[in-house]
Amino acid sequence: MPIKWSAVRVSDNVDEIEELMSSIRPTLWRIREKAEELRRIPNLPGYIDQPTATMTFKVDNFNDYMKGYVERIRNLIPADALKKEQKALEYGSQQSLVV
Repeated sequence: MPIKWSAVRVSDNVDEIEELMSSIRPTLWRIREKAEELRRIPNLPGYIDQPTATMTFKVDNFNDYMKGYVERIRNLIPADALKKEQKALEYGSQQSLVV
């Protein structure tokens, strides 16, 4: 059964999401490093340490979750539909005039 949505557009958008994730990953790691630095401050009270520890955990999980979502979406795109649509786009949308 043919799909009614564009597999190529979905794939292209997932590629863009992946590029955006790559571009923000260094900032996320800097946030994590700063939070770890904050946690090493001597005599830091637990009411500051706990949310800071949670912050580092959330940054780690965010990266893992996003990778997982991107992979899941890619796996849900029907490979045959994607190949067929890519091939159709290579040849253009004009019909040939072969008689």
